[in-house]
Amino acid sequence: MQKDTEKKFKIKSNKDAVEIVPTVMPTSHRDFLEKIERVAPFVETIQIDVMDGKFVPSTSWPYDFESGGENSIGPDWKKYVNQDEGIPGWEDHEFEVDLMVSDQIVEAQKWVSAGVDRVIFHIEAFDKEMSVEKIRDEILKIKEQGVEISMALVPETPNSILDGYLDILDSVQFMGINKIGFQGQEFAPEVLEKISELHSKKPELPISVDGGVSFNTLKDLANAGAVRLASGSTIFKAENTERVISDLRKMVN
Repeated sequence: MQKDTEKKFKIKSNKDAVEIVPTVMPTSHRDFLEKIERVAPFVETIQIDVMDGKFVPSTSWPYDFESGGENSIGPDWKKYVNQDEGIPGWEDHEFEVDLMVSDQIVEAQKWVSAGVDRVIFHIEAFDKEMSVEKIRDEILKIKEQGVEISMALVPETPNSILDGYLDILDSVQFMGINKIGFQGQEFAPEVLEKISELHSKKPELPISVDGGVSFNTLKDLANAGAVRLASGSTIFKAENTERVISDLRKMVN
């Protein structure tokens, strides 16, 4: 699904600003809609965190599989994949999907059809038997459909694993926690050095951080070189969504 209208963001873009990105980890379709509605008025970009219970133990909508088996596609998800309906706010916002799933290429295609603007792959989720060349080819097929591509890695994975992909990536996402797929985890401080290392090597490459992003870590992450900070529990546990997003943004800009 391609956006064919000019975006009219309520928060104007500033290329020099650090962006605050809410992470929506939906437990159901209703939860998906409610969380998007809650943050949409205050941000440009929304990240959708999805888990299939294979790459990580937890599951999220639309990968709950409780009705109809593993290969079933629920009606709410099917209408997005078939482009019968767009994700709420898709014409006015950037949506990125964080694929914490085992079959990333197949699922990426579904999310591209649903209208996301950026796909975040996890380097650790690719089959260990797949060569760098094969992974590159599969990623480029997705990228050719007009979406941005990001690659995520956990703190214990060395940055050098990205060397075979940096020329085709639009950004890199560092996971700020070791146990991915769960919000509210403790921040892994070693990620700061990893961000700084990549930023020194590729200063023009946007760096995102997801996991452990809070008022306590915000400034250190930005100082290390991150320009996109994805936050879930800090935002969604707050009583006043607009205020917490504003306060997070002010702290780093």
